[in-house]
Amino acid sequence: MNEPYIWKHFERLKKLVEYEEEEEIETFREEFLELSPEEREAAGKTLRNLKWVDTSFSPAGHTLITLSRKNQTPLPFYTLDVGDIATLSSDSSHLKSPHGTVYERDRTTITVSFNKIVTEEFLGGTLMLNKTANRNTYETMYGALDAVNKAKHGRLHYLRDLTFGLKKPQTGDPGEIRFFDEGLNEPQKKAVRMAVSAKDLALVHGPPGTGKTRVLVEIIRQAHTQGDFIFATAPSNIACDNLLERLVAAKLPVLRLGHPARIMDHLRDHSLDHQLALHPYAKMLEELQHEIDYVYKRRNRKRESGYYRRGAARPGELEDFNREIEQLKIERRNLSVQLFNSVIQEARIIVGTQVSGASDLFGGKTFDLVVLDEASQSIEPLTWVPLCRAKRAVLAGDHYQLPPTVRSTKADEGGLSRSLFERLMPSLPDESKSLLTIQYRMHKHIMGFSSAEFYDNELVADPSVAEHTLAEMEGVVDNDKTREAFLFIDTAGCSFEEAEEPGTQSRFNQKEAELAVKQLEELLSFGVKRENIALISPYSAQVRFLESLLPEKEKDIEVGSVDGFQGREKEVVIVTLVRSNLEGELGFLVDKRRMNVALTRARRKLIVIGDSATLSSIPFYRDFFVYAEKIAGHRSAWESTD
Repeated sequence: MNEPYIWKHFERLKKLVEYEEEEEIETFREEFLELSPEEREAAGKTLRNLKWVDTSFSPAGHTLITLSRKNQTPLPFYTLDVGDIATLSSDSSHLKSPHGTVYERDRTTITVSFNKIVTEEFLGGTLMLNKTANRNTYETMYGALDAVNKAKHGRLHYLRDLTFGLKKPQTGDPGEIRFFDEGLNEPQKKAVRMAVSAKDLALVHGPPGTGKTRVLVEIIRQAHTQGDFIFATAPSNIACDNLLERLVAAKLPVLRLGHPARIMDHLRDHSLDHQLALHPYAKMLEELQHEIDYVYKRRNRKRESGYYRRGAARPGELEDFNREIEQLKIERRNLSVQLFNSVIQEARIIVGTQVSGASDLFGGKTFDLVVLDEASQSIEPLTWVPLCRAKRAVLAGDHYQLPPTVRSTKADEGGLSRSLFERLMPSLPDESKSLLTIQYRMHKHIMGFSSAEFYDNELVADPSVAEHTLAEMEGVVDNDKTREAFLFIDTAGCSFEEAEEPGTQSRFNQKEAELAVKQLEELLSFGVKRENIALISPYSAQVRFLESLLPEKEKDIEVGSVDGFQGREKEVVIVTLVRSNLEGELGFLVDKRRMNVALTRARRKLIVIGDSATLSSIPFYRDFFVYAEKIAGHRSAWESTD
């Protein structure tokens, strides 16, 4: 019998996931169901007045339906995109609308992939394609939580109890390790040794710029030499592709699960669909499908002929057709299983999002090793999905950067945004976790504050970046400003007042934005290239306002939110914090992790613009201002607006 608090923990997580699902459904209803078809199309949620153009089949068994406008006009530019989940509806059929994934699109056609056959009867009328929500992820999480909660023995039971301190992680002697990546530094090698010796669970804590994913690739290479069956995963398709790209570069036999539409173009050769297409069984499957289609057409012609007309079906003939179709389907199913098993078996390293770890493709197989990158950005229920099949696992992340995205306020307040990685960091023994301490991104002055505030001053800037500045870059003027790596521009007392964007409740600050653009233009005049600069802000309204201020010739400069810039870097990052009010209200600027992301994106120069009088209402920002003074990086906006 489980400890009561363990049972309650997983039941609580299920309830929080329900809140999140309800929030997504409600958002979808507001954006979709309450609008007319014309309004939905104008909002890019729907494509109307479509006709069926063609049907084909992928080697993975997907039905590919190609559609176009009835009047042959081009599709709107802002509409459903590759990878979107969509529902196809028809005015000529009462059948349930099938769900699919947008596979590809061009100027006049859009192709959607379905897991089931879509009949010609359904496709005969006027069609409409609607962007929709995907419940599969939620169903998979519910299933995983139930499996973990009910586990009474075996590896899953052991891993679950380990995460609550009821079991202690076991380690072994890794012996002498021959590192494939000879460029690893000592903290990275220590993390690899720790992970290789772990028999159950290990955590790799990777602060910004410390090469966390590089360490994971080495861990995977070490496990591969032992013949392990490995599942490498991450919360997003982009993070999965990043892992895949590095594993491919290491010349490892790797297979990418997931819909090809959600995989980067240059990596699709490693997708399951592509590998299936190359297999000798693929042609046999295609021939079987053509035979099934042919028998269907013969049966339908007989059925449509009636009983008293020439060519009508003889008694029992329709049943014969149905039996033949069913037999052919069984053959196709069995051949598909053989095909999938063959491809999976040949690739001992599988890459896919966490949900794909529950795929029926694996049957009853377990993974010798599950490697989860960006584990601190994954909600705990999602993390358990691949762990349900794991013999041992390595989780890598940084819980001092942004947590998982949670839409529901109730779910967030209930703790859904706390990752399993974050829950385990305080409780796992030191021999089961490792901190990467050498970073290869930031000038030491840019790194300094985050190192002190979040990482106990353990971060060290590698000599290759410790003192690099803009002045050293080709074509950049060498002066005081290009040699300066860190600058806080203080707007206190300058009447840089924040405002609320109508209709969104997001905040913007006009004068701060104007000052940010002025700093940008000065850097450009010094010879810094546009592609090396980013403007970011915690507030979406400020992002929009900054974009509106940029002159046409500078529209290609990247402007974005702090959240959207996690995992990214630029030579120069200008951060505008927006909040400036007498009450000292900071909104979500109180989340220090968001600021950690903002302050660690720049390589050679970081400029932060904010109001110290407002921001100093919490100790974190007071420490930041002290740090800026200490390294002579504090300047009043009065000096920058002359």
